[in-house]
Amino acid sequence: MGKLMDEVELVQNGNWIGVWGENWVLAGCASCNGVFVLPPEKVSQRCPFCGQAALAQMNPADDRPIYTQPPELVVPFAAAEGQLRASVSQFAKSLWLAPADLNENTLLGRLQPVYLPMWLVDAQVQGEWQAEMGFDYEIVSHREQFQNSGWQTERVKEKRVRWEQRVGRLNRQYDNQAAPAMEEQARVESKIGRFDRQAPKPFHPGDLQGAVVRLPNRPPEDAWNEAVVGLQTAVSQDCRLACEADHSRGFKWSPRFASQQWSQLLLPLYTSYYLDDDNRAQMVLLHGQTGKLYGTKRASMKRAQRVAGVIAAAAAVFLLLTLALMALGFTIAEDALAWAGLVGVLAVGVGGTAVLPLVYAWYINSSAKQ
Repeated sequence: MGKLMDEVELVQNGNWIGVWGENWVLAGCASCNGVFVLPPEKVSQRCPFCGQAALAQMNPADDRPIYTQPPELVVPFAAAEGQLRASVSQFAKSLWLAPADLNENTLLGRLQPVYLPMWLVDAQVQGEWQAEMGFDYEIVSHREQFQNSGWQTERVKEKRVRWEQRVGRLNRQYDNQAAPAMEEQARVESKIGRFDRQAPKPFHPGDLQGAVVRLPNRPPEDAWNEAVVGLQTAVSQDCRLACEADHSRGFKWSPRFASQQWSQLLLPLYTSYYLDDDNRAQMVLLHGQTGKLYGTKRASMKRAQRVAGVIAAAAAVFLLLTLALMALGFTIAEDALAWAGLVGVLAVGVGGTAVLPLVYAWYINSSAKQ
């Protein structure tokens, strides 16, 4: 808590160089309420997280963000440029009737490195626990089968679990238990996958070169309950191992926590966007370690209407040709009537497909809303 109070005093005095080691500024998004630390030249750019509004510079002393302390640890960007380019190219080419703004060059040109915050907490855990521990064992039986004109005995092994009640006491230090520092943490990871937090490095201002940092919107005390859930899972696993058991169930505990130490970890993410028919930004997220991409797909109804119009025009030409052939058949050449029938069928078939682009665009856009 003392470290946090020191940081608040620095922020109120406007000493961002003393806090972050660089001449960073605060900026906020009025749409998603995200607060970012970024270089001054990036202020007023489109929000790199939601894309729906331009960032506006904030006054740290007046606006009082939830948490503005620099991170202690950083997970570096590891996705290769080729991975990112391949993911973006595949996404841009995966949609028929895409908006004009959805193309590989545009997405790559708008690619923005963004660091997302996560809490890590160290805690001393004491308390009593009880659970049922399961131990695997085998039983052997024999089964008679009639084969090859005679009875044969087959030896059969069957795996079973023996459950035993166990109780115990715990006194152990647990380090680096993860807890979300953003309300949107689970939603982001559900789209692009979890982050590998095994090899972070100490924070240095140079790590943020060209990047934007999203600040936490959940203070440590708000994230503690979710950290406890993770601690319970870790304790349950350790108790099972201590019992040399293969399974556990019905774990209960009465924990006491002490010596909590919080640190902030930055996770790497790339974001980009394209504009749909309504000039609304559709965000594209790329995992900063694996290059895995997630993006909302929106088809262009305007392009669908143009394609439908071209198809309808072609059908109209075939229809006019049909009428011309019919007139010719009734007046001069009866053979033209047969051709008129064939062209008429073609006109109906082509005209029927005119609705397909509209249905496709409607289906893609309806699915994107779900």
